[in-house]
Amino acid sequence: MNLTSPRLAAVLVALCLQSASAALAQVNEVGINTHIPEEALLEAIDGLAVGWVRVDANWNQLEPASGAYRWEVLDPAVTSARGRGLEVFVTLAYTPEWVPRMPSTRGDHAGNDQPVGSAEWVSFVEAAVRHYRAMGVTHFGMWNEANLDGFFEGTADDYYDKILVPGAAAVRRACGDCLVLGPELAHVGDVDVFLARLLDRGLGDEVDILTHHNYHGFTETGASAFTGDTFLNALEMRRFSFTRASLRELLDDAGYTGEVWIAETGYEAERIGDAPDEERQATYYRRVLEEQLLRPWWTNTFFYEIMDCGIDQPACSIDGYGITRPARPITEGRAWPDDFRRKPAYDALRDFIAAHPEIGPGGTEPPPPPEPDGGTALVDAGAPPPPPADGGAPASDAGAPGADAGVASGTDGGTGGPGGAASGDAGGCGCLVAGATGTHGLAWLAPALLLFVRLRRRRR
Repeated sequence: MNLTSPRLAAVLVALCLQSASAALAQVNEVGINTHIPEEALLEAIDGLAVGWVRVDANWNQLEPASGAYRWEVLDPAVTSARGRGLEVFVTLAYTPEWVPRMPSTRGDHAGNDQPVGSAEWVSFVEAAVRHYRAMGVTHFGMWNEANLDGFFEGTADDYYDKILVPGAAAVRRACGDCLVLGPELAHVGDVDVFLARLLDRGLGDEVDILTHHNYHGFTETGASAFTGDTFLNALEMRRFSFTRASLRELLDDAGYTGEVWIAETGYEAERIGDAPDEERQATYYRRVLEEQLLRPWWTNTFFYEIMDCGIDQPACSIDGYGITRPARPITEGRAWPDDFRRKPAYDALRDFIAAHPEIGPGGTEPPPPPEPDGGTALVDAGAPPPPPADGGAPASDAGAPGADAGVASGTDGGTGGPGGAASGDAGGCGCLVAGATGTHGLAWLAPALLLFVRLRRRRR
């Protein structure tokens, strides 16, 4: 065999690159949706040992009048989270009343109106990114569940043209090392049509990490393929040829091979205090993380949510998704752990993370690849730097699960809507690449290509 063959060199480079890609993709992290968390909830999150929180940076709250920013609404939570070593994923969303808006046609959710143009949105995104980057935040989501009327009164094209594209450009102008996340769609109704349109328009070139929401159940929690999509149906395998396409099918059809986060998922223990129902919630958390660990393309999960909403918001229609329940409203003051009840899902999440260090909090910057020596490019694939945090839905119902409009086959019974230690060094890739003109001819290709892989998450 000719060790200086360009063909052989190309094969070796490809194998090395493939190995590095697989190693990098094994970074697994977990977070939780918090909205705008009080200090007691951040203490509760400390006990979980998750690496991330997703918080609500609601445009209509943070800029209630043009240019009049109220960063103090969210700043204490971000400051405390960062001080505790948590990465923060900020979701930006919801149109203020002072912004020129299209006529309201559907829904009555505060902030769901489609803006007439993008100028005001772009100005807000740039200001928010500059402000929160100074606090250590680098991950910014572009709206929340825009495929639901309750959160955005517009089409996929409206979202793409008015929110995603100008918003993504604004993030990158304001911050050279920040990442754009989206589109944060709820896997309900005609989500496959909406997402397919975004992918056709170039979604994969606009986002650095593709985020999605999946609340469908598992057989262990009572879900059945004959009553609606299961979690795995929604994730990667549709039930029947005539039912809604899965996320992975849509991504594969569009050629998207980038990173995916499930930014919202969870189980509503509707019968508060009912032991069997709350145990099913705990089972749901375990099953989600088991499935994540089987898929290198899915690298982070944010559970919905840290606390039940019904005590602070008696009219909340989705009470029961939390993994803690407060004993009294926030207006009466609360301290962790005395004023909260931990549900079994809280302990299940904590224990799973403790038992699986590959999904724990942290994540480190990979070391630079060593210099080639004598034609040997010994490259450490490392683990990519961890992304920071979450954003969310409005404090009123926080991007909570929306009603599932079903699929072509009829009513779909699922509900939709409502950082961690990298597994360490994912392993080195030592590749000897012999060039056609000598042992050094192609030695630079392996580290260069590996570096490209490692920087894909920082793609601009």
